[in-house]
Amino acid sequence: MMAWLSSAVRDAAVKALESISGRVHPRMIDLYGRAVQQDARTRNPLIVIPGVMGTRLKDRASGRPLWGGDYKSGFADPGDEEQMRGVTVPMELGTPLESLVGSADPDGTIDALRVNVAGLPVQVSAYASLLRVLGAGGYWAADRRDERAWNFLNYGPESLTTSFQFDYDWRLTVPENARRLGRLVEQVIAFASSETGCSRPMKVDVVAHSLGGLVLRWYLRYGGQGSSGQQGERPELTWEGASKVEHAIMIATPNAGSVRVMEKLLRGLPASPAMPAYDPAYLGTMPGLYQLMPRVRHGQALHGGEVLDDLYTSERWAQMGWGLASPRADGVLRQLLPGRGQADRRRTALEHLDKCLLEAERVHAALDVAAEPPAGVVKHLFAGDGAATHQAAELTDKRPYYRVVAKGNGDRTVLRSSALMDERASIDPNYPRLLTPIRWDSVMFLPTDHLGLTSHPIFVNNVLYVLLEKPRPDCDFRLPPVVIPPRRGVGMSRNAGGERGGAEAR
Repeated sequence: MMAWLSSAVRDAAVKALESISGRVHPRMIDLYGRAVQQDARTRNPLIVIPGVMGTRLKDRASGRPLWGGDYKSGFADPGDEEQMRGVTVPMELGTPLESLVGSADPDGTIDALRVNVAGLPVQVSAYASLLRVLGAGGYWAADRRDERAWNFLNYGPESLTTSFQFDYDWRLTVPENARRLGRLVEQVIAFASSETGCSRPMKVDVVAHSLGGLVLRWYLRYGGQGSSGQQGERPELTWEGASKVEHAIMIATPNAGSVRVMEKLLRGLPASPAMPAYDPAYLGTMPGLYQLMPRVRHGQALHGGEVLDDLYTSERWAQMGWGLASPRADGVLRQLLPGRGQADRRRTALEHLDKCLLEAERVHAALDVAAEPPAGVVKHLFAGDGAATHQAAELTDKRPYYRVVAKGNGDRTVLRSSALMDERASIDPNYPRLLTPIRWDSVMFLPTDHLGLTSHPIFVNNVLYVLLEKPRPDCDFRLPPVVIPPRRGVGMSRNAGGERGGAEAR
């Protein structure tokens, strides 16, 4: 075990900082060049969580990419029934969401997509900037015998491993992914403790983007619990995960949801240079997407100008002909539920929709409980507020189903108010101070868009400060006491009796 990073690793880290610095002032190399070369044991292990759709998916049996591969061949083909059954979440009557097991597995984060525009290859950066900032340039399986094992960044054969990625299945529920995150945290702590020989109780730092922030928040509050007990009661607020996390850094997290996800659930994903088009019924099988929906009380989903109070009911979706409840979805259902009659297919789809909507409501209710976290975990928020962002939309029963009627400050995907979990809209819109169930320890707003946050110089500067330079509570270094030197020259001080000191007084 090496106490200091090897010279090759130090050189690589310095070059990375120089490339980030560019002409930006202050230059990151000047601020953090020394810190990145220090003993890796002076920092917590770091876990990086991408956002929605930010993890590759592959077929478990064949290894074929189903999401996030190179160009369109790296995404499931809507014309291929087997591939589409792989990339969607199975639907079964009477089976709880957590028991639905598909044929796809996560396969690393999407750091870049290779697409083709007019015959020219183009690298479309997705999460590369975040990984680059954090030094996460190359991941390797922790156990080569198990390609599905958690992955870690190896700085080199003589260095300490300090950065890990959580390539979760964004299609699944937030509680299910939080349970998996808990397993990773335990593995990382055990691995890092063994590698460093550290005797102190070890914690991790976590940087989470978008949906990843909801997974992190659930883990902090509830650990591996589901959204409800046997009788439908809320999970117990134990703060189980908070005892294992020091810095929880959330970036562009839709804590109050995003009305833009309704656009995807109602209209699907359009074709792009990176991937084919996907019908909304395909997306409708994925419980995790419903958990990004906006809260009814915030008045963002409208119909006929009125708030849709029953947005989370399958009856409303059937009435409007949305997603899995649309009569036009039967072609998709024939693909996903082969060998079943039309009535059985529709019954299965509506029950699955109902389960997804109910689970979303339960997850929101648990995350929205106001609670004071225990000492020891520090929550940081980075959010964008310099771009016009969908704030309210008219949802209709006719195409295109979704029409923006109001915009607010945000990052084009997540509203500033959603990132903050601002409840003033539902309590008192004129109240001057923030009302939120989340106790933020630090908040920083940047005038950039959803993905641009992770490459913004202000973000880079501040996230590196938190991870590399901010004093830690267990630091054993103590500043020496301040000694005030005696004054020189003619003495003008007064003695205890109030007389002037010095020769003249005597």
